[in-house]
Amino acid sequence: MWWRRNNPGWATLLAASAAAGLMMLPPNASSHETLTTTVLFDREIVRILEKHCVMCHFEKGPAFPLETWDQTWLHARKIRSEAIARHMPPWSAFPGYGEFANDNGLTLRETQFLVSWVEGSGPRNAGTIFTNVADPNAPRRQEVRAQADFSRWQMGMPDLQVEVPRHAVEPQPAEHVERMVIDLGLTAERRIRGLEYMPGDRRVVAAAFFTIAESGQWVGSWTPWYGFLSLPKGTAWRLPAGSHLAAEIHYRGTAERVVDRGTIGLYFAEVAATDAASDLILEAKGAAQGGALQKIRAATRLAANTYAVALRPEVRPGVQSIEVSARKPDGTTEVMLFVKNIRLDWPTAYVFKEPVLLTRGSELAVTAYYANAGAGSQNVRLTVSAYAKGGGRAIR
Repeated sequence: MWWRRNNPGWATLLAASAAAGLMMLPPNASSHETLTTTVLFDREIVRILEKHCVMCHFEKGPAFPLETWDQTWLHARKIRSEAIARHMPPWSAFPGYGEFANDNGLTLRETQFLVSWVEGSGPRNAGTIFTNVADPNAPRRQEVRAQADFSRWQMGMPDLQVEVPRHAVEPQPAEHVERMVIDLGLTAERRIRGLEYMPGDRRVVAAAFFTIAESGQWVGSWTPWYGFLSLPKGTAWRLPAGSHLAAEIHYRGTAERVVDRGTIGLYFAEVAATDAASDLILEAKGAAQGGALQKIRAATRLAANTYAVALRPEVRPGVQSIEVSARKPDGTTEVMLFVKNIRLDWPTAYVFKEPVLLTRGSELAVTAYYANAGAGSQNVRLTVSAYAKGGGRAIR
């Protein structure tokens, strides 16, 4: 009180100080927002973009570009919300149920990096000036940017390259699937250890799946973030002479006419493979029940020790979740895959990091839950790419 009586201008001084403090805050600052971070675009963020994003988010690609700091900061808030909601990048498998080589989901650490960077006002680097204005004679530095090499075969140069027939994608908003058969020109039986695919125009291709036309055996798949399927050493698929590949290519909607012509790369087994890979197929069916959540299930018992390489679920609209499990002879159950909130616009296979051993006598099962909105049937078809040691039969 004494200070106030002897300093009549105290109120004016306090108001001026508060105003000055407010002027120093960033325009979008709030009491809950982090204003500093050690996460940098040129270090942590660019690596995340290269691992999960730029295969779709590139210049003139199917989605807005996220290659440079400017492009990424423009969509920073959207990136943050999509990452927290696990909506992007597209990956429906829950962590902890199977380990997959083509897992495109963000790790907890990567999500934390993104959130920290966005809430910390998106610093580009540690203060280095790209143009080196402090030393005009020094060579100019390249801008750090995320990039992907779409021209490189991930498995190395194929033993055989076959072009897919040219397909014109006409302007239309909806996605569609194109099926075609490709003559491989094989005059003798071959065994292949892997298949890789390069689409002709990544702007319109969402996914691709390949089977041997004569047998229906699945031998490969492609998504923007993982474009091949390979077998362990000593294992191969059998391609009889005269075999054809059936391609199922999922095209996005487009506003302009685009002509796509992809290339298939086949990798032959170096020696005569002793273990032939084949498919295990489970198909669960059910009838619609007027909007009720319905459980459908299919199972089979394995007659030999079997190694699962990859899973490919095929579903219809309305699916809520899918679980693939193996109940072993000792009574324990291993959940190999659990997916929820499945993105039908991003179909994908699930490729195990290492083959999963399913012991003889195990019951392999697929269980799905559907929310049936109308009449008709619902079903899930699960294809398991697998092999049994010594060429034994997997299913009784």
